[in-house]
Amino acid sequence: MKAFYEASRLACAALDAVTGPQVFLSGFPLAGSDPEQGHQFLLNHAVEHGNWVLHTPDDSVSLTDLGLLLRSQQVGEARLTRPLFVKEEWLESQYFRDHLPLEAVAG
Repeated sequence: MKAFYEASRLACAALDAVTGPQVFLSGFPLAGSDPEQGHQFLLNHAVEHGNWVLHTPDDSVSLTDLGLLLRSQQVGEARLTRPLFVKEEWLESQYFRDHLPLEAVAG
């Protein structure tokens, strides 16, 4: 897990697809799942619970009112889901939303 801070406050917690830690949303494992299944689960969850959905240019899905951004991560030959928990202002920012989890961003 990687933590990102802004002004000494936690702004994003990026979990790893393999090492987790594992977290669940309504029983669905958010880390290490098939991305297509993960995205469909989030869309179904949004319909059932009235969540706000945001699609990002890299095909990630976010439930913005929960602060959840579901990215995918390459693991060997497979792509697996990687959940990020993000503060609202960063999800609203196109820069942060498009660059999270920020590991490859030059500062």
